[in-house]
Amino acid sequence: MMVKIRQKVGSAMIFVLVLAFGGLWMLQDSGVFDAIGGGPQGSSIARVDGIDVSAELFDQAVEQRVQLYEQQGIEVTETVRAQIETEVFDALVDNALREKEMERLGIEVSDAEVTDLITGANPDPLILQLFPDGQGGVDRASIRELVDRASDDPQLRTQLVGLQEQIRQGRRQAKLDAMVNASVRVSSAEIEREFVRRARRAAVQYVALRYADVADSEVEISDADLQSYYRENSDDYEREATSTVEYVSFPKTPTAADSAKALNELREIRSGLAAAQDPGAFASQYTFGAVTAPEFTPAADLPPKLADAIYSNVQVGRVVGPVVAGGEAAVVKITGVRDAEDPIVHARHILLPATQAAQANSLKARIQSGEISFEDAARQNSIDDANKATGGDLGWFSRGRMVRPFEEAVFAAPVGTVVGPVETQFGLHLVRVEARANQQAQIVRITRPVQGDYTKIRDRAEDFQVFTEEEGLVFADAAREQNLQTTSVLVTEDQNALPNLQVGRDFFRFVRGAKVGDLSDPLDAGDQIIVARLAEKIPAGTRPFEEVESQVRSEVLIAKKRAVQAERLRAAATSTASLNAIAQASGGTVQTVEALTLANPTVPGFGREPRLVGAAFGLRPGQRSGVIEGENAAFVVRTTGLRGGLPNEMTDQTRDQIATQLLQRKRQQVQQAWLQALRDGADIEDYRSRFL
Repeated sequence: MMVKIRQKVGSAMIFVLVLAFGGLWMLQDSGVFDAIGGGPQGSSIARVDGIDVSAELFDQAVEQRVQLYEQQGIEVTETVRAQIETEVFDALVDNALREKEMERLGIEVSDAEVTDLITGANPDPLILQLFPDGQGGVDRASIRELVDRASDDPQLRTQLVGLQEQIRQGRRQAKLDAMVNASVRVSSAEIEREFVRRARRAAVQYVALRYADVADSEVEISDADLQSYYRENSDDYEREATSTVEYVSFPKTPTAADSAKALNELREIRSGLAAAQDPGAFASQYTFGAVTAPEFTPAADLPPKLADAIYSNVQVGRVVGPVVAGGEAAVVKITGVRDAEDPIVHARHILLPATQAAQANSLKARIQSGEISFEDAARQNSIDDANKATGGDLGWFSRGRMVRPFEEAVFAAPVGTVVGPVETQFGLHLVRVEARANQQAQIVRITRPVQGDYTKIRDRAEDFQVFTEEEGLVFADAAREQNLQTTSVLVTEDQNALPNLQVGRDFFRFVRGAKVGDLSDPLDAGDQIIVARLAEKIPAGTRPFEEVESQVRSEVLIAKKRAVQAERLRAAATSTASLNAIAQASGGTVQTVEALTLANPTVPGFGREPRLVGAAFGLRPGQRSGVIEGENAAFVVRTTGLRGGLPNEMTDQTRDQIATQLLQRKRQQVQQAWLQALRDGADIEDYRSRFL
């Protein structure tokens, strides 16, 4: 078989096969595109120990990954594309390192091995995937037929050669991985420690003094304190070569006119949808590429505003809208109704710290009296940043989506009534159920996107750029004259993504190539278009004290408050003092937690506190700790009970499961450490700035 299909062929189809079935690493030994070695430096994206990595391969791999994202319905913004480029670059560099190591170790795969992986008793997983017999095996007749056809079909023969090489490289890589993992073992002691970490529970009582409860006026910070802290922690203020970039933005946010345009278009359609005997057929005339057949759609699967409109009155034949929700306008006809398997609710909540029970009850009373709306109370008081801006709106959800105490309160609450405070591991919740649905509606939906006029927005950005350059205006003055706000960002030398700005390679190419004072062309930044100016180039080194003074002051302030609370507890925690006495002397309260775990070292109301949790498990029941300086508070803890996690409680099934998980984790760690060692010992030259 190998003789039949093995010929010198082109590589385009191999590349398609390779990326279709995953993995960049296997390209390294196939000679595809001369990706590793042999390519001129000018066309290389990187050089690894003198071996060039093809820029052409890099671009094609990036585009293939982009296509896969888009096929899965993932929007490839400039930020996402930058992440893809980083992942592909790192993979190609790692592949070059692996290839070099396989050559050093003499790892090869013979034709006989490849043949056995295709036709033998234990076929390669790719063969099982491509030639299934429907019973978990391989359809060998299909393989023989394909090989025979390839004798007269050059294109098919090329594909088979690509498949052969992928299988060869997969086996070669497996041999390398086996060598790296050969020394990895999991001992019985490790399994037992992991079982204890997962299964053992500690019941504790503790007194806590939060650092944040110390008023700023209670601590004094001198210039000497700041300078001393800055000197002792100077490594924390190191920076790479950095550019300061200021920009103005032109949002793509739809205007009222954009919404009105979509709504007016749907209003013209509404009467026709209402009268249609076949709503699906009618919708297909006014919908482009979307499913128009009637379908039962739970409220949780719809934008909240649209779900509210539909489920406020679920009647067959009713037409809803047009409504703007979820970035589009929609008009909907209800064509059927059925009972839902489980009820769903639309709710809002306000999340407060677990220690603020009095404040929660006070806020609830203010809401019930009408002094403040639930939405405004959420915006002003909730610590749940995910939804406080929308008045605590959680949308629609069914059972099983929320933690149990919260879920029980929500599904028992009457619509429109404020309930709580409800305590969960996240804190205290005030809850209001906006609506409840015990039915599912079958709907036909016609939608129109509500989006800004991109051309007009870009024209505005171009006008600003030209106006600023031709008039010779200071960037900030030009922005003020046009009622625009300037924003500054720091961009490091090798940075290729910004956390709060969805910019792509055009932005970073501008930053690297511009001179101080240069303006960019309008650049796409996700939900906005920006015009940027390079304000400053800063060399690598320690940031000057003046630049980080506010950061240093904040860190010193926290350290001082930490010391204040720790000292208060130490003064109260005499050797014979009980927790109640310590609480009374320090101004704290005794709190109780029934089930701390080492696997999740968090404390309700305080978040991650590994020092407290570690101390709790290190104490005997009834024993009390000294003062523990935690992440957010100073603690004194007493362990009241330890349960579970004993070796004789571990079943054979649990032991095997933990052993498998630990082995997998250790292998990953060893692989990562091994690859990092290769990277550290290699001479890697990065040429991305030439292309990106």
